[in-house]
Amino acid sequence: RRLSVDRLEPTEFFKKRLGLPVAERPKQITSTTVSSDTVAVQENLVILADTSDQEMQYRTASRVDLRNYVFSEEHMRKDTASNSRAPETRFEVSDSRDTEGNYIPRKYKLNFTPDLVYGSAGYNTFFGLEGSTVMAFSDMMGDHRIVFLTNLLLDLKNSDYGLTYLYLPSRIDYGFNAFHSARFLFLGDTMYRFRVWGLGGIASYPIDRFNRVDVDLTWLNLSREDLDNPFRTSQRRSFVLPSVSYVHDNSLWQGGWFGPNNGSRFNLAFYGSTRYMSSALDLQTYTFDYRSYSKWAQELVFMFRTSAGLSNGRDQQFFFIGGTDGWINRSFDGGSIPIVDIEDYMFLTPVLPVRGYNYNAMNGTRFAMMNFELRFPLVRYLIFGPLPIGFQNILGTAFVDLGSAWSNTKSWQGFGKDQYGFTVTRDLLIGTGYGTRLLFFGMPLRIDVAWRFTWSGFSAPVYYFSLGPDL
Repeated sequence: RRLSVDRLEPTEFFKKRLGLPVAERPKQITSTTVSSDTVAVQENLVILADTSDQEMQYRTASRVDLRNYVFSEEHMRKDTASNSRAPETRFEVSDSRDTEGNYIPRKYKLNFTPDLVYGSAGYNTFFGLEGSTVMAFSDMMGDHRIVFLTNLLLDLKNSDYGLTYLYLPSRIDYGFNAFHSARFLFLGDTMYRFRVWGLGGIASYPIDRFNRVDVDLTWLNLSREDLDNPFRTSQRRSFVLPSVSYVHDNSLWQGGWFGPNNGSRFNLAFYGSTRYMSSALDLQTYTFDYRSYSKWAQELVFMFRTSAGLSNGRDQQFFFIGGTDGWINRSFDGGSIPIVDIEDYMFLTPVLPVRGYNYNAMNGTRFAMMNFELRFPLVRYLIFGPLPIGFQNILGTAFVDLGSAWSNTKSWQGFGKDQYGFTVTRDLLIGTGYGTRLLFFGMPLRIDVAWRFTWSGFSAPVYYFSLGPDL
């Protein structure tokens, strides 16, 4: 329909249009030929661009002034209809809407899909090379998660495997796990098989983004079997072990290759059991671990760590101190891991690192440790000429470690006098040194050299080749 301007007040558009001279008014162009172009024009209408300036033609695109032409809407509609494609049918789930077009609510169906399936290999300081296969599954909403881990050997009795289920839709995360592990150790001249299996329930309550409370209740079973003398009676333990811990963690890996470089974290934990039956244990253990990471001048990172713990009860837990975690060329004071009773296999805990000393330099039912470490970039990029082998982001570190482990607090003595009257360390271990960190075939390799400091001098250097990050 055409708008009647005689009955209404003319708009500014019509005022300007009617005020133009006849020669300058917009021309109505009609065409009887349907073109394949989007805009239909008469056949005898030729529009030429000004190409007199060849230099400007290559600098800027040529423009055509079509402001004074009005093209026929009728032919534009015909042309658009002839070139338009048939509308594609949209996928619609059947029976998804009611008669009024509203979506019909359905119950959520729980279906698990695999998140990851992979195999891994590693090195354990105390048990050597290890490998495992991990499979993780979850539902679409991420409310349920299942993790299965195994390294099946000959049979189930000699293998490691575990299954964990996590329920995550609410604020408190709940979980359930079942596990079994087996290890073979020589104690003296006899080979023993140690086994641990059990069931457990876990709950984690987040206070905020960086703090949480974890509660765990586990039914544990321990056994020690003499493989050289199968007629010897196996030693067994069975008990329930509750634990609770408060965790804070706002540490950041801001470009850090081998460990956090900003923030702090700590863990305050308690676990224990009472001898409610003959096979149970009587122990109560308290531990505290605090670590802070300070970034200086965008390149330097200062790490400070302090940890302490104690164990009470008739079956007290033991801690041994000295060395570093993941130590490949390891050495023990006393020649082996200090395992005496069956519960030692489960609860004997290394306190690391105290570099400059061997594993089991000291042990006891109490421990305390402090670490000071400065981390800095050593080599940005290193490549060798004959072979296409290169190293990058090699870091350096300088450290001081202090620690001690004891059982009788009254008899503990940090310093004393030697036979010449000089002050020396007694129950306090002090080590210092430096090292480097690099990626070796994709694995973080730590190389350290450290000296024991006895207050009257330094010992011979001790070299450490170890795997793993600096945590």
